[in-house]
Formats: sequence, structure tokens, C-alpha cells
Amino acid sequence: MRQPVRYDVDLTDRRQHLVRVTLSLPDDLAAGARVVLSAWTPGSYVIRDYVHHVQWIHALDDRGPISLIPDGTSAWRLADDVASGARVDLELYANDLSVRTNHVDDQHALLIPAATFPWVEGARDRPHEVHLVATPSHHRVFSLLPEADAADTWIADDLDHLIDSAFEVGDHQQAAWEVAGVAHQFVWAGPGRIHGLDDLATDAEAISREAVTLFDGALPARHHTTLCVAWDRGGGGLEHRDGAVLQVPVHTFGDPAMRARLQVLYAHEYLHLFNARRLVPAALVSPDLERPVQTESLWVAEGWTSYYDELLPTRAGAWTAAQWLDHLGSALDQVWTTPGVELQSLRQASRDAWVKHYVRDENSPNAGTDYYNHGALVAWELDLRIRGADPDSDGLDVVLRQLWDRHAGAVEGYTEDDVLAAIGDVAGDALRELARTRVDTPGWPDIDDELLAPFGLRLEPASPSTPAAPDLGVVVTEDDRGVTFASVLRDGSAWRAGITGGDRLVAIDAITVGRGELSAALAARDAGDVVEIAVVRGPRLLTLPVELDAPRRRHRLATVDTPDAAQRQAFRRWTGQDLPTNR
Repeated sequence: MRQPVRYDVDLTDRRQHLVRVTLSLPDDLAAGARVVLSAWTPGSYVIRDYVHHVQWIHALDDRGPISLIPDGTSAWRLADDVASGARVDLELYANDLSVRTNHVDDQHALLIPAATFPWVEGARDRPHEVHLVATPSHHRVFSLLPEADAADTWIADDLDHLIDSAFEVGDHQQAAWEVAGVAHQFVWAGPGRIHGLDDLATDAEAISREAVTLFDGALPARHHTTLCVAWDRGGGGLEHRDGAVLQVPVHTFGDPAMRARLQVLYAHEYLHLFNARRLVPAALVSPDLERPVQTESLWVAEGWTSYYDELLPTRAGAWTAAQWLDHLGSALDQVWTTPGVELQSLRQASRDAWVKHYVRDENSPNAGTDYYNHGALVAWELDLRIRGADPDSDGLDVVLRQLWDRHAGAVEGYTEDDVLAAIGDVAGDALRELARTRVDTPGWPDIDDELLAPFGLRLEPASPSTPAAPDLGVVVTEDDRGVTFASVLRDGSAWRAGITGGDRLVAIDAITVGRGELSAALAARDAGDVVEIAVVRGPRLLTLPVELDAPRRRHRLATVDTPDAAQRQAFRRWTGQDLPTNR
């Protein structure tokens, strides 16, 4: 058998955020070997330049130190006269907590393989072993990789399996359950002990079962582990082949809204076990880890997943149907009020993820669309149209299952034409061409009362408890410094007045406006009023006249006045719940 690639990890200096890694090269590949540290990690489409965190790196063999010659931005080449026992040692600084980067300290150690383990060119298909001893002794290693026979060792089938995994070390709370005969584990990697983990596990188990049902009973993972790190800020998730890494605020369990967000985050990454990790866009099968790899299919891999990540908690009973409908209405408003939807198609948004979605600035809402939310709304429209045309159909579920049956695990992955072909096979050529148009052409999906009626739903203006304030056409952030216009939407009132993203609000009509006060300040005015808005822009103080626009339209999904039995049945078939009343 060919020698595996081996890594030894040393966390002795974790309190200083340092990780030392030793890469042992197979003897038959050592001479002239090219050693590479990945530039990005699959599932997060932006160059991360993990080499930035390398403190030092050197190589040696059984005879002593050997030369290590830079060969690219994040690669090195060993000399040709290498003896046996060649290895590469490096030290990494790990103090960047996210689901894509490393963070180690006295409380925990999160290791993302793409950011941690340099790999050997030519050994991609070999097993990769990781030897990691937990320190201090009462800490435990949690990994998405299976354990090897040797103690404190985990083994990946190949490099792609290694990169598609993660490690967490600490004294952490856990919950466990089983779905379809597969062991599931949820690891809470946050400070202190929390209440509510068992309740979350109950919801997560139900969501997992709904995902398995969605894919017709298939659960191809050997095990499933969710590593959930908690911090004072931030959030997100990154899928892996046999689990996921989540990041949430530390007080998530004390806030119903944040808990609901965690349920969605879990559902989203769990769905990626199927859609993205085994049902893979062609370009992302065994991708090049040194440079961007573009695909036009993120509107399926991420957008369709985003549609189901709230529908599955609803089918599982973790969300109420009313809660889900409220979120759908908010998603509609968000996409309908994003100017960039008119400029960028979903296909372009997928292809340009590397330079648009993951590289955002104050003008991003004006320059492009979001293949997550926008893709989810297109999935919703397709689902409604399929179900509306055939009340006995399971809608988009059937398309997903067909894609799964045809392309899951395929070495060539799937293409966008494969997706459109599946839509056509399930729902006919007309819907296939409509889907093509939705993806090719900038613009909004067509969600209206006619489309919603078969399910007992209609769109109506939201009815706020207080009169809506005039609209400035801005996206704001608030902190102790006050209100900042994070983005100014194209052609809105602030845009026309010359206010720009990044301006910090000081006053309206010479009255200061602080944190939490903007809505009240605007509510005292009427649409068409001209107000003097003072902002700080860098070192400058500017006062600009702004003519206020009419209140921004807000929508909600309401039930029709007298839903009939067919509408109620269609809604239940779709969501697993009864149609809400009195909406």
C-alpha cells in the first residue's frame, strides 16, 4: 500500500494562539515535492490567503535540514536530493474566529483543515492521517473525520475528505441522537454551560429527519457532527462532507429570535450534506485549492438550500406556519427593494461570488443580487407553480430527488443544463424555460395572488402598529456612536440628495439623532417633506437637503377569507402544517 500523508498537531502554546503542524511526506513523493497551503476552503468562495498566518516554515529529513524553496504565493518545493523521513514543520497564528478560519485559546481550539494542513501535490487521492492530542488532558478532540485504529488519530479517505472536515478541541457540552441508523452529534463549543441544548437537539433531530425524507430516505453520511462555536459577535455556517461548523452569538439560547436563526443555520448546513456535498456542481468536484473556481450553479447549491432551510423547520414543527410565512414575506421585501436585482442575473451572481458576494462594500445592494435569498425566491416560485398545476405533486421536492437520483456522487457533478432538464421532466418545457429566464435575466421572481391562491394565501400590505415613516432609502447600522448609513439605495431619497454609504448621521433639522432614534425622527415627518440631514463623512461635516419618499412598501402573506378544503390540503401537503387562521 502507498504511504499515507500524515500530520502531527501541537497545541502546547494555544494560549498564545499558536498551532504547530508537522507534515510527514510519503517517501516516494518527497524528492522535489511541491507543498501547498490552500488559498480558500470549499463552501466559502473567496481567497483567504491562509498563508498570512504562517509564522515560520522549514523542512528536514533524516540527515537534517533541507531547503524549502518558495513556489508561488502559498507553496514551496523541496530539494531533489531529499532522504527518507522528509517532513515540513510550520507554526500558525490562530486568532481569527469564523467558520472558515482557525481560532485557538485556553478554552477551545477550532481547526479548519484548509487553513491548517499544507498538502502534497500528487498525493490528493491518498489517505491523510491527523494525529492530535488534546491539551489540557480534560479536553477532548471532536472531529468530522472518523477515528483511526491508532490512538488520538483521525483518517481521511483523501485530501478532499480532509479539507472537507474540521476539528474542535475543548471541554464541551454535547447532545446526540440517531437518524436513519446514523449517529448524530452536536457539540456546543462556547464558554460556560448552557440550558436548552436538549431542546435544540430535539428540534435538530426532527429537522434532520425531514431532510432525509426530502431526499427519499437517503442519508449517505457515515456519521454527522455539528461543531457550534459561540462568541460575542458574528454568525454563519460552513458545510462539510459529514457535518458542519456553525458560529452563533454566545447568548443564542436566551433569545427566541437567535434560537430560530440557529435552527435555520442547522437546517441549511444539514441540507448541504445532500445539495452541495454529494450533489455537486461540476466545477466544484475536487476543485483547485490555490485559485478561484467559478460555477454558475450557486443559485441551486445555495439558493435552493436557502428556500428549504426555513421550510424544513416548519415541516419538522420547530417553526409555526405563521412564523414561516412572516419570514417569506420579509424575504420578498428584501429582494424587491434591492436595486442590484435589476442589474445582475442569478447566473452572474453565482459566477461572480468571488468578487461580489464575498467582497462587499457600501454599494453592494446597488451592484448585484444575492444568490441565497434571490435564489430561494426563485425556488419558491418554481415550487408553487409545480404544486399549483398538479395538486398531487410534491413540487420542487420531486426535482431535487430526480437530480439526486441522476447526479449524486457523480464524478462529473451536475451542470445547470442538468437542473433545467430535471425541471422540464417534472413540470414540462414551459416551466423549464421560465426557470432559464429567471436565472439568465436580471429581475424579480413573479410571486402574486394568482400563484398563492391554490394554497389559501394572498399578499397584502403589512399593517404596522404605528403609521409607517417616510423612506430615506438607506440600510443602517447602529452602535454606541449612533446611526451609520451602511448603504444608500440607488435612486432613493438619500441617494438623490448626495448622501453616501458610510456617512454617519448626526442630526435631522438640527436635532441630534442617536442610536434607536431614526425611526421616531422620520415618523414625525410626511412624505414629500424636505429635511436637513447632517452627516459626518470622514473629517467633513455635511448638511444636505433631503426630500423624503413615501413609506417603503412592506408585505405579508395572509390567508384568504374563506379557504376551501383543497386549499387547506395543498397547504398541508406543502408545509406539513395546517393553514393558519386569522392572518
